[in-house]
Amino acid sequence: MNIRMVLLASAAAFAASTPVLAADAIVAAEPEPVEYVRVCDAYGTGYFYIPGTETCLKIEGYIRFQVNVGEDVGGDSDWDAVTRGQVQFTAKSDTEYGPLTGVIVMQFNADNATDQEAILDSAYLDIAGFRAGLFYSWWDDGLSGETDDIGSVVTLHNSIRYQYESGTFYAGLSVDELEDGVYQGTFAPGAVPGTTVFTADDGPNNVGVAFGIGGTAGAFSYQVTGGWDVDNEDGAIRAMGTVDIGPGTLGLAGVYSSGPNSYYSSAEW
Repeated sequence: MNIRMVLLASAAAFAASTPVLAADAIVAAEPEPVEYVRVCDAYGTGYFYIPGTETCLKIEGYIRFQVNVGEDVGGDSDWDAVTRGQVQFTAKSDTEYGPLTGVIVMQFNADNATDQEAILDSAYLDIAGFRAGLFYSWWDDGLSGETDDIGSVVTLHNSIRYQYESGTFYAGLSVDELEDGVYQGTFAPGAVPGTTVFTADDGPNNVGVAFGIGGTAGAFSYQVTGGWDVDNEDGAIRAMGTVDIGPGTLGLAGVYSSGPNSYYSSAEW
């Protein structure tokens, strides 16, 4: 009996002398601060800062739905519906030479579920008056948009240009790659009777030099555009003027071309 009491007492004393170790406290990690998109008003409306940078970005675009109705307007169909979606990304950032601007324009056209195409409509860099990349030339301008016939067959080129701007006046010079332009050559009878085959004098390595001068003076706007097609050795010059009259606009344009070329495919007046 005494031995048992001694053992129990010893066990109790041992338990009392053993330190109780608490488990390590669980510390929750601090949440990462959320960086919200900030508005960038340095370049106009619609811009925001790309998170983590000082570059401002603007995203814009449009959707167009068009239906053509008429006899065989869509091949064998009298009904032809077309949908277009276009998106433009414009990025701007400050440099010691002024704002550096990058523009990408993507265009997507769908005639139906299988007949679709994606087009790089523009992609260029701008800084201190210089522009380089894929963009539309001054010849793309017109009196009434796409409905007149006073522009080039192709006005979208890989180009390098400089444009000086001061108030309402601008003047610029560009070097354009004209690989998909107009080529002079000769027509010869084809293998099939009654057909002809066109043979270009030069391959698709054409280069051109163009200029643009324009501006506004009150209600009057003007533009003079010229271009010299190096491979075809012909050029063209065009003058346009418009004046605001009441709710409308009166415009007049004239074009002279020394011969068919990539800037103006029709010869002379």
